[in-house]
Amino acid sequence: MPLHAGRLKTRGFNQASIMVQSLSKSLQLPVDEVSLVRVSGSEKYRAGLDAKGRLDTVAGAFEVRHPRLVEGEDIMLIDDVFTTGATVSACAEALFAAGARTVFVLTLARARR
Repeated sequence: MPLHAGRLKTRGFNQASIMVQSLSKSLQLPVDEVSLVRVSGSEKYRAGLDAKGRLDTVAGAFEVRHPRLVEGEDIMLIDDVFTTGATVSACAEALFAAGARTVFVLTLARARR
C-alpha cells in the first residue's frame, strides 16, 4: 500500500513495503511500488471513524501513474492491517480504472470491531 509522501517522510518507512519485499523474494513475484501512488493524505490517526468516515478519507486518494504497467494484469495489494477495507477498496478502484484485470488483497492482520 502506498503511503503519501508526507507520511512516509514523517514515519521514515512503509511497513507494507517491507512486507512485500519479503513476500516477493519468497514467492518469486515481481514488485511494482511506482505505479500506484497516494496523491492526498489523511489524518494521522483514523481510529474511531466508522466505515463511511474511513471511506471518505481515502476517496480519490490514490492514482495510477503508470497505467501500462497494470493494464490487463492481476494485481496483489499488500497491507498490514485490514480495518474496514476502505483503503484497499480505494486502491482497487484506481487500479481497475487503469485497466487491471483483477485485484487481490493480502493483509497481515484484521482489526477487531
